[in-house]
Amino acid sequence: MKQLFDGVYVLEGEVGGRPLQLIYLKGETTSILLDTGCTNDPENFIIPQMQQAGGDPADLTWILITHSDLDHSGGNHQMKQHAPQAILACGDADRAACMGPEQLMALRYDAFRADHQIYYEGGVRQWIVDESGQNQPIECTFVGGERITLSADWVVEVVALPGHSKGHVGIFDARHDALYAGDAIHGRVHYGFDGAEKLPPTYLYVDDYLATIRFIEHLPITTFVGCHWPIKRDRNIGEFCAESRQFVQQTDQLLRQYLHEPHTLRETCLALGPQLGHWPRGDVDLELAFALNGHLEQLVDRGLAESIVRQQDPRILAFALA
Repeated sequence: MKQLFDGVYVLEGEVGGRPLQLIYLKGETTSILLDTGCTNDPENFIIPQMQQAGGDPADLTWILITHSDLDHSGGNHQMKQHAPQAILACGDADRAACMGPEQLMALRYDAFRADHQIYYEGGVRQWIVDESGQNQPIECTFVGGERITLSADWVVEVVALPGHSKGHVGIFDARHDALYAGDAIHGRVHYGFDGAEKLPPTYLYVDDYLATIRFIEHLPITTFVGCHWPIKRDRNIGEFCAESRQFVQQTDQLLRQYLHEPHTLRETCLALGPQLGHWPRGDVDLELAFALNGHLEQLVDRGLAESIVRQQDPRILAFALA
């Protein structure tokens, strides 16, 4: 557990060899936990570190899920068992995917099965299901702009930060000139504790993602906290935003060059992966499906590319520049 400011704590965990940093805001009258981690994270580190910070799950007011990923919503059910009075909330557009493992798998992790035959299987799929927790109803949703009073002189604002998901939200803390941003922007890579590159960025909606980068650049903040990256201060915030934008631009450029001939999403991931990062090859290149599918959808929507059904395998879409 790390204290950032008076009443602001970073709860420190791990997912897949990567840091998992969750924010706990403890005001005089109201408290907020941002995200619940994976299935067992409430008991593994969230509640023990809340207690180290002088908090009590029985007094928690809000559990706010920044977005629909298993390492952010998988602990929803367990956390509610310890804090039944806390209101479980998320961004409005992410509500369905945050309700439980079946919905999360269908809407996020299996999203590329039907058109692209890209999906998780075997032990990886079982790990996703196991870590996604149990069904737990979402009790409230936010769209951005809502304000929560933590103390008489401390009001925070829920802000919309879409791109990684449609309903991604974070908290702008004007009292401390800080943004608690979840996975809103990713730089160019996810690093592990060992300093090695683990995963590429996994945004889904290119225009929304770029708009969120611009929004963060113009916020009056001196501290930026993401869930999987070192805390950014002052000019490092702008550098992280620039790095995030540069990855998008590089991906767009490489994709346009590659699509002079038709290619499937799988082929595109495997071809561009080695040019975009140095994470472990093979299955990890396929994690680019999230971002690359977003770029492909953008090109098709703008009439710059078209989807093609190949006769040899009509189940799988291919894409080429129009």
